[in-house]
Amino acid sequence: MLLRVRCSHLTVKAFMAFSEQIFRANDIRGLLSEITEELAFSAAYALVKKTGAKTVVIGRDMRSTSEALARAAVSGLVAAGANVKDIGLTTTSLFNFAVSAHEEVQAGMMVTASHNPAQYNGLKFADSTGLPISGLDMRAALLLDMPVAAELGTVETWSVLDEYVAACVATVGTGAARGLRAVVDYGNGMGAFVFRAVARALELEIVELFPEPDPTFPNHEANPVKRETLTALQTELATGKFNLGIAFDGDADRVGFLDELGRPLRGDQTLTLLVTDVLAGEPGATVITQPSHTRAIGQTIKALGGHSVEVKVGRTAVVAAMRAQSAALGGEISGHFFFKNFADLEAVDHAVARICHLINKSKKPFSELTAPLFAFANSWEVNFEVINKASCLKTIEDTYLPAATLIDRLDGIRLEFGQDWWFLVRPSNTEPLLRLIVEARTEATLKEKLAELSAIMHSA
Repeated sequence: MLLRVRCSHLTVKAFMAFSEQIFRANDIRGLLSEITEELAFSAAYALVKKTGAKTVVIGRDMRSTSEALARAAVSGLVAAGANVKDIGLTTTSLFNFAVSAHEEVQAGMMVTASHNPAQYNGLKFADSTGLPISGLDMRAALLLDMPVAAELGTVETWSVLDEYVAACVATVGTGAARGLRAVVDYGNGMGAFVFRAVARALELEIVELFPEPDPTFPNHEANPVKRETLTALQTELATGKFNLGIAFDGDADRVGFLDELGRPLRGDQTLTLLVTDVLAGEPGATVITQPSHTRAIGQTIKALGGHSVEVKVGRTAVVAAMRAQSAALGGEISGHFFFKNFADLEAVDHAVARICHLINKSKKPFSELTAPLFAFANSWEVNFEVINKASCLKTIEDTYLPAATLIDRLDGIRLEFGQDWWFLVRPSNTEPLLRLIVEARTEATLKEKLAELSAIMHSA
């Protein structure tokens, strides 16, 4: 359906006094009071002027202000002269596909705060290829002169769900999860909206936890990186009735997996499994990794004849590297997984299809596939509030650099000590935090080194 939309905002403001802290490396995100309708309108208008887009996809999650923000954004898009394809309530993975898989689309905008708690909302942006446009770039775009368009755009409701589902199972085949049973925790986010259809195509039997979209997140934060959010899944897996557990974040651009024993996998461990499946079909392919990743992933890529290219943490960096290197796969410990056959963007439903395909192909319990990944003891990411981050980093370097056998300064500092242990410390770009990961051959070494480094952090 096509319709004309009259712009409800009588003037176009080139820039308003929006809080600087909401403009982030990957998107615009902040408290509900900071992500206003005026911001959504202005950012949408700026997106069209920045990209020159004639057709823009817009979608939203279920947060309390998302519908109103999406309406304001549509007003901004049509006021700038763009024609809007409105996909309504959606996941980020489906939004990525809607933008990147259709030549007539030149840009995209989604209203979501991803995994953040209920008091947050945000705006994501993409160019014609689906490549993320950072919040910092959008702030600069808001400073540009934005003349009123000669003619308003149009709005069309649009669905690409069936096309996306078909793409998710194309590589592994319809019915690739036949015989498997999974318990799925949607965290009251958007995941069920899409994944139910994908599960049907895979013939994956699912039992659902918290599928109803609820902006208050009444059961737990929709963030599979936090192990405390996985207790409901672990309780169900303890019954012995399932082959695996699956957890989505709020906008379903991140996914976490648990084996049938209830052991959660970090994103780098899941990426290691995905490497075995993807490289089996594409020998010699390149995989995008990060300094935060387990040593096991490099070993696996090398053993399978693949190549790895390391980049800084952040989805924009991964997507850019995927394209520059023509990589087959990339991922982050946060549970973002990027695939060449999805325009180098996240597609969590395809990640699930790949993992299910791997389990069925192996004819083994999931825990047998994951067992080698637990050969290394890992702290997961630990955050420390540190005011003087530079001073703390110098103390750490002075303490550990002399004994290090490998030094990696790509993102913070990663120091390795033979085959015994390594650690990564990197500063947050947006908060007074240092993020620490320690990995060791034994649990005893992990505890010892984590205690040492934690003491330095706490004294900083």
